[in-house]
Amino acid sequence: MKNEDFAHAVARVRVLETKLLNENEMERMLLAKSPQDAYKIFNELDYSTHIGDIDDVASFQEVINAGLKSTKELLVKIVPHKWVFDILWLRYDFHNIKTLLKAKLSGKEYDEIAGYLMPLGAIEIDRLKAFVFDGQDVSFRLKEDHEKAVVSGIKEAEKLFVKTQDPQMIDLYLDRKFCKISVDIAKASGHKFIIDFIRKYIDLKNIEAFIRLKIQGREESLLEQVLTNSGTLKKYRFTDAFKKDINEFSETMKHTDYADVVREGIRGFMEEKSFAPLEKATYDHLTNFIQVAKRIAFGPEPIIGYFWAKKNNALVIRTIMVGKLNGFEPDEIKSKLRTLYI
Repeated sequence: MKNEDFAHAVARVRVLETKLLNENEMERMLLAKSPQDAYKIFNELDYSTHIGDIDDVASFQEVINAGLKSTKELLVKIVPHKWVFDILWLRYDFHNIKTLLKAKLSGKEYDEIAGYLMPLGAIEIDRLKAFVFDGQDVSFRLKEDHEKAVVSGIKEAEKLFVKTQDPQMIDLYLDRKFCKISVDIAKASGHKFIIDFIRKYIDLKNIEAFIRLKIQGREESLLEQVLTNSGTLKKYRFTDAFKKDINEFSETMKHTDYADVVREGIRGFMEEKSFAPLEKATYDHLTNFIQVAKRIAFGPEPIIGYFWAKKNNALVIRTIMVGKLNGFEPDEIKSKLRTLYI
């Protein structure tokens, strides 16, 4: 796999990048007098071919999803070495697996959760439903080793839930499984940027798992079950810190790249009783890292960066629109926005 193989795809992406949300447009949306006015600005962007019902948040999300799906379909069409980009699509597969598995184990009907599934994964939703919900032995059409890893992940996550009766353990365990598959893809790509990105992603997932389980007073054995190796932070740093007060974790992480993330995650829960600040801090950290892809001339990195930017735009736009529809003030909405990919 050579960087030059991606020359055509990168050229296409560079043109598309000019249509991404910028800070000026974001401010205009924030300061718009009504949801309808904000929506007009939204339709000046490259989502404009996916017009939805402005009065219905659910329909608005469909517009966002349609834009992301179109982007994915274009990238799959123009990129070589398509297996590399499973790093992007498998994130959505694991979201769908979590949603399906938790619904099944809580006794919900498929129709109750179908609207929460994302049509952006590497695995067709119908195939996931057949396996997870209906118990059918179907192929996911992935590489053999990845197929086995996904299947075993689903089965083990279900066993873990039966043991703990805690749906959060499904999320934490499947995050670990996704990380393991992503490491394999990153190493096979041979690209330092992709490897570094995945290692950073793993570090942040381990930090999230640590803070959640520590604050909730869970057992160390559960932490060891969900921690993923292959990050830059060694496992012992988490298990050793788990024996101490949560506030000491900030000191443990003080000289790492993640000091701000840890500090904000702990502060957010202590002051707001919410893990939302932690989730925002981890996402923003990854966005700041991945923007380096814009400076890479050829290779898979700019493609990955562009899709991340598109997803980032979707999150920012949705936060603004939901805030507008609920009558929030611009400053209140702005405080919840993810860092803009620019």
